[in-house]
Amino acid sequence: MKEHKKYQLQDLIEKIKKVDDMIKFHSSNPSTFLLDQYQAKKEKLLSYLIDELITSEVRSPYSFKLIIMALIKFYPELEIGKPEKISRSKKNNSNDLKELEKSLIA
Repeated sequence: MKEHKKYQLQDLIEKIKKVDDMIKFHSSNPSTFLLDQYQAKKEKLLSYLIDELITSEVRSPYSFKLIIMALIKFYPELEIGKPEKISRSKKNNSNDLKELEKSLIA
């Protein structure tokens, strides 16, 4: 991995951490507007991190491990086989994704 790419990804991880802190800060607020905005930003940043870790330049079993580590760190509520633990995201109700989950668990 090139040096600038490594620093870019480290910076991205720090941005995700800051957004995650803001989510925790706003989670007790009765208004969900800011919380929803920060959750969407976190999803976007994490998606970008995952995309970068699966590019041909970086892709390896170790980069897959980093993806798993990021998902566990930033989404600790995700537990295999327990979809009710997943956050309020409106995107998590997809039947297709639930079918894929069943395939992975089996």
